[in-house]
Amino acid sequence: MKNHLFSFVIFFGLISISFSQETNPHSIYEEFARFVSGKEIPALVREKLNDTTFWVNYQKKIIEDWQNLDSTRLKVIVEWRETEIAPYITENLPVFYPFSGPDFLHCWSFFPNSDNYIFLAQEMLGKIPDFSKMNQKSISEYLDKFYYSIRDIYMRSYFITARMNTDLHNEKISGVLPVLLFFMSMTNHEIIDVKYEYVDSKAEIKPLARISGRFSASECVTIKFKEYNSNITKTLRYFRCDLSNDGLNAAPGFKMYLENVGDFNTYVKSASYLLHYETFSAIRNIILKYSKSILQDDTGIPFKYFTADKWEVRIYGKYVKPIADFPNPGLFQKDLDKYYHESENLKSLPFSIGYHWRSGDQNQLFIIRK
Repeated sequence: MKNHLFSFVIFFGLISISFSQETNPHSIYEEFARFVSGKEIPALVREKLNDTTFWVNYQKKIIEDWQNLDSTRLKVIVEWRETEIAPYITENLPVFYPFSGPDFLHCWSFFPNSDNYIFLAQEMLGKIPDFSKMNQKSISEYLDKFYYSIRDIYMRSYFITARMNTDLHNEKISGVLPVLLFFMSMTNHEIIDVKYEYVDSKAEIKPLARISGRFSASECVTIKFKEYNSNITKTLRYFRCDLSNDGLNAAPGFKMYLENVGDFNTYVKSASYLLHYETFSAIRNIILKYSKSILQDDTGIPFKYFTADKWEVRIYGKYVKPIADFPNPGLFQKDLDKYYHESENLKSLPFSIGYHWRSGDQNQLFIIRK
């Protein structure tokens, strides 16, 4: 089992974090990731600082929050996946994560051994700030805004779409890229490279000269990264896209690209029940056709699609009605409720992630293609 925690050392009133490997001194993205994760101040930032009090305070908050998150959620998830997920999947398959937002943290916790992650959501790709053009006050304000932008993933385990539209689409924090880099760094990864790409009409990945911001443009930010104790370079592509039927029909090259990925493991969490609607049948069908396994909560594909001749369904936790934010009575799955009450193979769920974070009445379905 991997240890998510890092070695925190307090020395002469400043907090530092120790690592055995050196980082790439030429990657501005690695420097940014280490900065927002509280590991070190880049040289171009340090020369602008007259007082590091704000930095020390920021570090302390990051450390305390992470230690709490790791002990109460992440370690439990890792232990659970080692027995309940890992033995039954091909771990190096791509991981397909629709409606992901910038949630690298939980996806990697469940699927740490993939070399290829495909994230799909509507939030902007984003960029990192140019600290060389910022003074101490604006740098301090950036860290405050950044810390505020990740609050929901710590408390609720998911990002709220309406808040992301405010938190990640403003002059301070731009898009999902900064948050993805933060969670990669916090999970002991080094950022190798970041570039912007798009999928052309022939489903081929091409360099992107300029971000248009249009969903139909099939634009993505591609992150190359690796664990500090590994030489294996991994890839995460975050596509800004509209996954509705209309959205995929407007981007046929992108739809073809998704169909050309081949077999993958799918992860779905806190997905606003969109896969329940016929307006999202195209992406649902892609998941059903190419998934070798699916780990989801009840906000993912409805239970009725997992027929016993094709799928083995393992259930965990407790299934209850959707929270009040989703009042459509059709979203409550009577067949899934019956399966939960009658199954002899129901297992407890030792962690809480998802919409029922207040009550802890969470569910997980691990679905394996036969």
